[in-house]
Amino acid sequence: MRLLFFLVAAIPRFARGRLVAIGLVWGWLGALSACSTSEGWGGPGTTGAGGAGGTTVRPPGSLIPARVRRLANAEYDASVQALLSTQRSPASEPDFPPDLRRDGFTVNAAQRVDAVIIERLADAADALATEAQQNGTLARLAPCAPPADGASCARTFISTFGAKVYRRPLIEDEVQALLALYEIGADGASYDDGIAHVTRGLLQSAGFLYVTELGDGTVRADATVALTPHELAASLAYLVTSAPPDDELAAKAASGALADPVEREAQARRLLSTDARAQDTTVRLVREWLGIDRIDASAKDSLVYPDFENDKARIVAESRDFVRAVAFESTGDVSELLGARWTVSSGPVALYRTAGDGPALPSGPTLLTDRVGILNQAAFLASYALAHESHPIFRGVAIAQRVTCMGLDSPASFNIQVIPPAPDPTVTTRQRYDVHVRDSICAGCHDIIDPFGFAFEHYDGTGAYRDLDHGKAVDSAVDVSVARDFDGHYADGNELAAALAGSAHVRECFARFMFRAAAGTGDGAATPGEDEFINAWRAAPAGARGNIVETLIGYVKGPGFALRGAP
Repeated sequence: MRLLFFLVAAIPRFARGRLVAIGLVWGWLGALSACSTSEGWGGPGTTGAGGAGGTTVRPPGSLIPARVRRLANAEYDASVQALLSTQRSPASEPDFPPDLRRDGFTVNAAQRVDAVIIERLADAADALATEAQQNGTLARLAPCAPPADGASCARTFISTFGAKVYRRPLIEDEVQALLALYEIGADGASYDDGIAHVTRGLLQSAGFLYVTELGDGTVRADATVALTPHELAASLAYLVTSAPPDDELAAKAASGALADPVEREAQARRLLSTDARAQDTTVRLVREWLGIDRIDASAKDSLVYPDFENDKARIVAESRDFVRAVAFESTGDVSELLGARWTVSSGPVALYRTAGDGPALPSGPTLLTDRVGILNQAAFLASYALAHESHPIFRGVAIAQRVTCMGLDSPASFNIQVIPPAPDPTVTTRQRYDVHVRDSICAGCHDIIDPFGFAFEHYDGTGAYRDLDHGKAVDSAVDVSVARDFDGHYADGNELAAALAGSAHVRECFARFMFRAAAGTGDGAATPGEDEFINAWRAAPAGARGNIVETLIGYVKGPGFALRGAP
């Protein structure tokens, strides 16, 4: 039987009846109410991450509000792989809807469930459960040999495997609802069929598809909600590995140890040093920060750039491997990310001029003569370009907003309809786009944007180096004057990138974006708790400020990780 619904019992009600609406629509069941009980999510006798006390009044908006968020596609894939030991990545298939992004990040509280996703999730659950039944995974997870009673074995499976799926212990109502699924699946069939049916239901349940940050129903005196131990474990695991808690982290949750920020830090460091998924997650966060993950699915005009399709795999690999090498094999600092004079051997070296061997890193570095940092790599340059040519405005806006955190007004706020400059093969791209600064309305923003973008005009729409554009010499010299510590005259993108790499302002901007990524809000300057996080970041040792991994760990051990604002 095909399941097309969330299990009603997937998220229980508060013991006292206090409801937190989650507003999900799942076929004919309509809206569900998502709730918690101290006996269910927190476990018997638990009080949540911060205990029941506390009288400090926090300023309004200083904490992310209590909420429920849907797993992003990468998290969904990592979850089913961890639970069922499968190699499948259903959410990465072309017919699966892409994530709704906020501020460029895929993990956020705005992910939706619509009719298309419902169908794809049902297809995935059916395929995964069928595979697990056929390859013996379910028999391993739910053994039941005669004369054991099938329903009794099913209850054991539901209580143990269900706790892994829901990332918390199940309450009796949930067990009973899943047992009903077992009976339906096993009726007229076999025990294995019943377990497979339960698995299909679990993989479509709200308890699996949604990460809760609701606490145990207790609102503290300072109008905050402390996450339960199991919520802490889930939040930490998904932030660091994009996957559910492993056995050690789950055990720490059961013991209540994760209320201690020292223990949270220790667990985050353990995962980052031992779990390959943690490195993949860090790489994803950095690529989403810069927007260069868009290159994975990009295309170019084959008449203009006939080699791009052949080069793309190496361009994608370079962006991933370079970030990984900086973060985990070298200094780990955003300054090196932006200012390194080396790349990795997986890069599109045919596009680059190289000179011998670079630093002795395991990933196989190559010293470059014409590239400085990730902004001068093909992934960034090709992502912020058109299918047939470079686009200095795209590049300039990306650097202004995402690298320097300079706010830019939308043209719509001035009631301006942006019309790209008309093609003109007699002039360079820079000369065509230079028209913006001569418009009094546009100049305010383009005085900021244009120098950032024009500095990279030595690179075409794929990131290949060029001296000529439409037969004319490329002019990449710029003057940046934005009252920041990277103001100055720069001959090209290499000199500009080196200045950005040494900027304290840029390092702080990076920390802000990593907070938004970790918090899963993507609301820019409106993100609750961002200023408090930055104040703590500024007080950290100098070696930790700007370090990619240490910035994420700073969030994990901060008080904002364990608390939410009361709904």
